[in-house]
Amino acid sequence: MTRRAIVLAAGRGSRLVDGLEPRKGAAKPPPKPLWPVAGRPMIERVLTTAAQAGVTEAVVVIGHRGEALHEILARDHGLTLEVVHNPAADGANGTSLLAARDWITEDCLLLMADHLYPPALLERFRRAEVRRGGCLLAVDARPERCFDLADATKVRRAGDRVVAIGKRLTDYDAVDCGVFRIGPALVEALAQHLAMHGDCAITDGAAALAAEGRLWAEPVGDTPWVDVDTPEALRHAEALLALDDPTIAGVTRHAPAWVRAAAPYDRAHFDDAERAPEAARLMANESPLGPSPAVLAAVAEAAREAHRYPRSSTRLRERLALREGLSAERVIVGAGSAELIDLAVRTFVTPGDEAVIVVPSFSLYEARTRVAGGIPRRVPRAPDGELDLDALAAAVTDRTKLLFLCRPNNPTGHCDPAARVEALLELDRPTVIDEAYLAPDDPRSLRRLLDRYDHLILLRSFSKVHGLAGLRVGYALASGAAVKLMAAVQLPWSLSAPALAAADAVLDEQEEQARRWAAVVAERERLAAALAELPGLSLVGSEANFVLVEVGGLGARRLCEGMQRRGFHLRTVDGHRAEGELLRITAGSPEDGRRCLEALEALLAEVRGG
Repeated sequence: MTRRAIVLAAGRGSRLVDGLEPRKGAAKPPPKPLWPVAGRPMIERVLTTAAQAGVTEAVVVIGHRGEALHEILARDHGLTLEVVHNPAADGANGTSLLAARDWITEDCLLLMADHLYPPALLERFRRAEVRRGGCLLAVDARPERCFDLADATKVRRAGDRVVAIGKRLTDYDAVDCGVFRIGPALVEALAQHLAMHGDCAITDGAAALAAEGRLWAEPVGDTPWVDVDTPEALRHAEALLALDDPTIAGVTRHAPAWVRAAAPYDRAHFDDAERAPEAARLMANESPLGPSPAVLAAVAEAAREAHRYPRSSTRLRERLALREGLSAERVIVGAGSAELIDLAVRTFVTPGDEAVIVVPSFSLYEARTRVAGGIPRRVPRAPDGELDLDALAAAVTDRTKLLFLCRPNNPTGHCDPAARVEALLELDRPTVIDEAYLAPDDPRSLRRLLDRYDHLILLRSFSKVHGLAGLRVGYALASGAAVKLMAAVQLPWSLSAPALAAADAVLDEQEEQARRWAAVVAERERLAAALAELPGLSLVGSEANFVLVEVGGLGARRLCEGMQRRGFHLRTVDGHRAEGELLRITAGSPEDGRRCLEALEALLAEVRGG
């Protein structure tokens, strides 16, 4: 996926700016890119959206009153910025793109400083396929939803190819959303048009590519967007970014824009496993060991009382507190660590706030932040896989309300050194450290830091170590103040009676549970050693209950599908913001591990030979 964006912010925007009253105390309206929408300048919204969608560098082309943009462009938007001045900005917008031609040597996004949309639109568009030597255009295939259809650039398609584009089209089936994936081909088309006509608009270059069969369309679905070209469009954008978007019909229009743009957790790997239950489940980091007889007996007994509400979680909290050497007021339990992740977000993040997330990592941190209207600020790890403390410090602003770190990390399995995590805690923001893959007595736990940092929230789970993934039991250790806040947000009875009974039974047999976890760790080590010997695979490592391997040119998805045909559900980790061809394999039973290695070795030989 492309990581560079070209952002055009050079035009006058006279239709908008001339129709607006100057702000109080200002001699004249600000240039169009600086005009605020819902309290934030448009150019800031565009850059922030690009960063949220995974773009890491942007080239901003300025022109008309460009000096006024320097201050805001100097701020940290989560991107590496290059600013280019277009001396011919009074011309059409194609000249601004040509001013940035030195940066368009490969696949780039082309964005306009006055087109607004949620990050979901850009994320999907970044993942779309682009044909070499052509250009891809984001289109809305429901033109009737366009706010200003009379002024919109219309598109006529034949399949996924654009055959005509222009404002004056009368026969069209989509409209241009102002987002492109471009390369040198569009630059060359614009340069030719400029040489022949003395000016060029981006639509001129797009039309030339369409005539040659090199312009394709990518529908953006139901994601809301708006071109802020007039005062009326500005008011529409304000409504879209608030709670009500009049372009969306039915009950959907009453949901906040951030909820409409959110995507549910991707359960495709679970669906695949349910369709083929005979295959070994080595994709979900579950325990291969079923509940012990004592746990099963406790669950069955609790089921006899299913007609009554569950008892309170006080007893479980007290027992967990005793095990951890804390008071019960510093423990909160929930339906798996997933509920506690959601609780942390809903406790601290309001619409417009930011959550800093170390990536690659568990996708639920970002997903729940978005549903709350928050803005995920993803901070990649350093090239050596360690925490990039400088980048994390730079990402924390006044809007940062929460930090997320998974340790050991899913999907890499890396356990960050405690000293580096302490440096992260010194940033003094509520910090969720997810220890779902650590046993309670693991010396690597950061339990000892709880008394030093009252903003530290440690998550634990009964799913991995204790094998209760299907019953959903998790807990958090934090300061009394943090637990009190989260408890006020939590719904009552979030743990069922069987779940509470199972957790109680687990605490009654801690030696048995430790023996079971030791068996899982031993299988993980055996699996990792065997995978490291297979040609074509590179062991990334693991300190959890899975192994992550880099498969390079063999293709992670190809291997995953091949193993599924052989009776093994494995997992690629694209959804975790991980880069590279990575395959994650859960440590299952020794027999499943032996058969998995045999099947994988045979598949690798087949792939290399074919």
